Amino acid sequence: MHEQHSLSELVSDRLPTLLKQQKELERLQRCAGQVDGEIVGTGQADFTQDNVIYQFSHQGKNFQLIDVPGIEGNESKYEAMVQAAIAKAHLVFYVNGTNKKPESETAQKIKQYLNRDAKVYAICNLRGKADSYEFETDRESLERTHKDAVATREQTREVLEDILGAELVVGCQSLQGLLGFTGVAFDERGLTSIHPSRTDLLKSQRAYKQDFGSQQAMRSFSQLDQLHQVIGNGCANFEVDIVESNKRKVLRLLQDTVNDLQKQRGEHQVFSDKIGAEILECQDVIRKSFQDLKSSFSSKRGSALDRFFNELTSAAREAVEVHFSDKDDVERVIQQHVSEGQQRLSERLEQIQEQLLEDLSQAIERALKRLQENAERVSFQQRLSEAASNSLSLSSAMDAISFNFSDVGSFLLSVGGYALSGFGIGTVFPGIGNIVGAIVGGLFGLVAAGLSYFFGGRGKKIAEAQEQVAKAIKAERENVTRTFNRDTEAMLVKIKEQIEGSVLNQLTDERRKMADVTALFDEKIASLQALKNQVEAKPYGTI
Repeated sequence: MHEQHSLSELVSDRLPTLLKQQKELERLQRCAGQVDGEIVGTGQADFTQDNVIYQFSHQGKNFQLIDVPGIEGNESKYEAMVQAAIAKAHLVFYVNGTNKKPESETAQKIKQYLNRDAKVYAICNLRGKADSYEFETDRESLERTHKDAVATREQTREVLEDILGAELVVGCQSLQGLLGFTGVAFDERGLTSIHPSRTDLLKSQRAYKQDFGSQQAMRSFSQLDQLHQVIGNGCANFEVDIVESNKRKVLRLLQDTVNDLQKQRGEHQVFSDKIGAEILECQDVIRKSFQDLKSSFSSKRGSALDRFFNELTSAAREAVEVHFSDKDDVERVIQQHVSEGQQRLSERLEQIQEQLLEDLSQAIERALKRLQENAERVSFQQRLSEAASNSLSLSSAMDAISFNFSDVGSFLLSVGGYALSGFGIGTVFPGIGNIVGAIVGGLFGLVAAGLSYFFGGRGKKIAEAQEQVAKAIKAERENVTRTFNRDTEAMLVKIKEQIEGSVLNQLTDERRKMADVTALFDEKIASLQALKNQVEAKPYGTI
């Protein structure tokens, strides 16, 4: 009795638990095939919050369907994963579930995400409860029942084609997604395969089936078969489609690169033209400064030489008059004046030379400094324009702009630094030496001859001797002036050559370098365009 009592107590204690476990086991057995619907959205915003990969096989080959977060909401935190998924895809399904044309913001997001050269198939998901199809006339055609379906579909196609190009939009169809899903969510026994927890889906499935009568009618009306065919064709041609998709990505990359290079070339050309004009103006200013100083230099040198000969003539006349009776004294006085006058002439010519170099150096320095300032202004305007075109605020643009030139602009700072350090032409003038010394011997001979010849009546002979001496000096003056003017011209030629070689040619080289950059842009653009043309010429599905 004791054992029976113990067994009875055991059964009494354990039986409720065993019965509960048996009931749960039977429920799990009944629901073993009911797995559909758990991943179907609930209407919650951003229901899909990660890339979800679904594996499936078609004709012995494995494929992936990647479900990404929607783009109608605030999906910025999902941007990277959406881009990563679309970058791998060769066919993208864009689902418009709004029953209206995509908004402008949505269109921009489509462009941002889908402009990656994969083909796009658009699906306009139409919403409708079972009572929408209560009457037989409501079940004749999906797009006839939903009055805005055709307009929505065409507007969606139009938006996508405008953004991506018609060649990438391979189709656009209407779909009653919920009806199609519930139409196929049955197992081989004809029982629902929707998970019991999704009572909302089970309710919709029962209501739809009651109106349509059969699973096939639900599936056909929903236009799910049309989408099934699209996926099947994509799977059948995936190898060719992937090659073609990669070709489009290569072509897009090449075109984007060409566009970027053309944009940079255009910006460089604008900058180059403006700086080139500033350089030409600087060169003109320097050349004009030289021409102005050239006239002044020649005039001042000529005046200095004239002064020397005028003073020499006056001194010779006075020497003849004072020392008429003593030829040695006349020669000594004239010799002394020639020596002293030549020293003064040499000093005066040196002063003229130094003043020329100083004035010319300052003129060149001012021109180069102005070039530097104008180049900074041009660069500032260029960067400000670029900042404005990028929709930056003025304050942001100002913060973004600096005066540290790079590449082709850096020469301007170096030129400016060169100018500010001072411009030294160097010594191009020959020494004065005895430039007038050659006349002295001949002059003395003429003076001596004149003195010996004209000794006679004192007053008259002094006057005649003075005229003879003056005439001899004038003849020598003419000879010396011709030589002197040739020397002056030779000096100016050397100065001009040095200016051309040390400054103007350097500026010309900078203009040439900027032109070389333009030519390099043209060369690279032409090379990439030729490669793009070669890829485009490849037959479909080959590369």
